[in-house]
Amino acid sequence: EPKYSLTFTCKVPECDERTSHMFSKRAYHHGIVIIQCPKCENRHLIADNLGWFKDERTGQGSLRNIEDIMRSKGQQVTKGRLDAGGVVEYTE
Repeated sequence: EPKYSLTFTCKVPECDERTSHMFSKRAYHHGIVIIQCPKCENRHLIADNLGWFKDERTGQGSLRNIEDIMRSKGQQVTKGRLDAGGVVEYTE
């Protein structure tokens, strides 16, 4: 099954742990993805395609994934592809 990899820095105060996680493409586009920081153990919502978590501003589940969440906060989303040789090519 195809997988995605996400690398991010936890923004919980006094954490700043940089970590990478893998999850299925299906879960990201059709289910829910929650990642737990290995340092502070805070859970980060990455995707909610089932509408279980509501947007605190609208009361609705309109922000379906981390890309939507980041864009709503004016943050940049960077995507890349990993080729067969292990080289990452950034596409956005």
